[in-house]
Amino acid sequence: MTLCILGQDKTESNLNLLEEAKKKFNSVFFVPIESIGVGLNSDFSISYRTSDLLKFNAILPRIPRKFYSYAYQLLSMFPTNTFMPVPPIAFLLSSERFFLLTVLRKRGVETMHLHLARSVKAAERILDTVKFPVVIRVPTQKTGVTVKSRTEAKTIIEALGSLEHPVLIEDVVKDVVSAYVAKPDVIAAVKKKTKEQDAIFANGTFKSQKLSVEAKQLAIDAATAMDTQIVRVDMSLKGEPRVVNVELGPDLVAPSKVTRVNIPEKVVEALHVNYKQHLEKPMIVKFFEDAKSVMKDVMKER
Repeated sequence: MTLCILGQDKTESNLNLLEEAKKKFNSVFFVPIESIGVGLNSDFSISYRTSDLLKFNAILPRIPRKFYSYAYQLLSMFPTNTFMPVPPIAFLLSSERFFLLTVLRKRGVETMHLHLARSVKAAERILDTVKFPVVIRVPTQKTGVTVKSRTEAKTIIEALGSLEHPVLIEDVVKDVVSAYVAKPDVIAAVKKKTKEQDAIFANGTFKSQKLSVEAKQLAIDAATAMDTQIVRVDMSLKGEPRVVNVELGPDLVAPSKVTRVNIPEKVVEALHVNYKQHLEKPMIVKFFEDAKSVMKDVMKER
């Protein structure tokens, strides 16, 4: 059982995952993605120094958001039987937040309200339908501007329009609760405390949060909709729980301290269990195929 952790740096979170994984897997390797060589010859090749990464049984991607597009391309080259708790499609979905929340909504997961416009005129029409205050941001940027009136919003939108930027217009979210999912469970949750009006991406401090059954289910449903086993789901719990963002490679140290849950340990435990189930799945499929074949033979004899 060999595991490769792909990341940018040996952060404290990644080092903790590495140490915990050594307790469960026969061989564990951390590889910085910027040092990977990818080849498209007669066969695919993915290598780090002299190591062939295609030979690993399991891959745990811990890839930063700025590399999501590359992550999708890189991970898609691995053999289909390689176990990945965060598959390539998750990076494709998460590369653009509006697209991600749209997909989640289509798959029955409640999300926050937001709008995307690619022209000033389209954005101004949207302003006629929203309830102020709202947050306006560029899709590629985390920082947003909270505006309280249509006049303020129009000024911001015209400025962004002159720079030919698309804009997101979204509800103000003042409370953000993050659920750490390691399927099949939510292993920990924290609430962010911040003085910023736009709380989704703002810096802040954390405190442990107990989730309702509905909030836990929402986080698990979001992970399932993305076909992802390990993920942080950010939610607003004001009124009906709604997803506001998803992070595929979040920091695990700060939430571990405030919740007193060793999140890297729980992540690796889930990873190991799900990996063993992944190995057993082909056997189960084969069992049912054999059973179906036997039934056909029985019916023929009759």
